[in-house]
Amino acid sequence: MECAVLSDPRNAAKIVRLHFHDCFVQGCDGSVLLDDTITLQGEKSATPNVDSLKGFEIIDSIKNKVESDCPGVVSCADILAIAARDSTVLVGGPDWEMYLGRKDSKTASYELANSNLPVPSEGILPIITKFLYQGLSVTDMVALSGNNLYISLF
Repeated sequence: MECAVLSDPRNAAKIVRLHFHDCFVQGCDGSVLLDDTITLQGEKSATPNVDSLKGFEIIDSIKNKVESDCPGVVSCADILAIAARDSTVLVGGPDWEMYLGRKDSKTASYELANSNLPVPSEGILPIITKFLYQGLSVTDMVALSGNNLYISLF
């Protein structure tokens, strides 16, 4: 993460947003990283994500490095969570303890991504409701939405 953030500090926000969008759908399970297949329409192509969610190549690069050192040990879900935490720290944000051992999802939900993720065209009350449903506060919403606006506008 350090190289990615040093090369472009916006990469930190991209990874935090990627993790946020992963956790809001089916929990922090890496499902946002799954590509569409013939039998699965994934979260990447959902309206809140398509053409706006960035940072997949950073996670792929980290996963490839981890796999070369310890194949089959660390899940993509853990890699994404650690990368989001490390990104936050690298740009001067807080650090927090990580619990590891997440299992990677084998499925993704286009429908849940479209219904659970907030979109800019929604009013404030539906967005607050989505955050509260996830167990997050209005303060959390402001912090994460500010990150979302940063990516969308710049």
